[in-house]
Amino acid sequence: MNIFEKIKFILGRPKVVIVAGGNSQVTAEIISRVLESHFKIGLHPPSTLPSFAWTPKILVFGSDLENLEKIKFLIGKSSLPVLVATKYNEKIRELAKVIPAQGFLVLNSGEKELEEIKNGSTAHCLTFGFQEKANFQASDVKENSRINFKISCDGKVVPVWLEKSTDKDKISSALAAATVGTIFGLNLVEISQSLKSS
Repeated sequence: MNIFEKIKFILGRPKVVIVAGGNSQVTAEIISRVLESHFKIGLHPPSTLPSFAWTPKILVFGSDLENLEKIKFLIGKSSLPVLVATKYNEKIRELAKVIPAQGFLVLNSGEKELEEIKNGSTAHCLTFGFQEKANFQASDVKENSRINFKISCDGKVVPVWLEKSTDKDKISSALAAATVGTIFGLNLVEISQSLKSS
């Protein structure tokens, strides 16, 4: 980012969703799909950082965490940073420490090392996965020509259909997207409708 892009970002202060770990780009795309019918979204591939010719309300991108200092800049200057970690990486631990108290960590509950990260962070923390302890839990998974399952959160249960997928790995991505969607004020029914095209 050049100085003008940095200034534009600081002035616009968009919300930022950074997805790191395994399957980061697929998860970023599904998160964008959930959010795009409600917000102005910017989606960027993992090997690039955004060019701020325009400033979206929410910036979403999958990251390989190679540009760690630039990612820290985005986190520090965002009005609401969200770090989604699908698989453990030591750099994720470092980023978790710089997320401010108003930010969010969204962690895969199936990764023990990720569970430990929240102890060193002041940010809000939400988890997703197949485990009962997860804030957003998948259950009753069925496969036919499509995948359907249920998402449980705070006593609420909503069915989800992934119309265009028979890939079970996408369930974790869908759970991460549901978690992020609720952070931005969407309800599970709205999220379920958006996930149908995934």
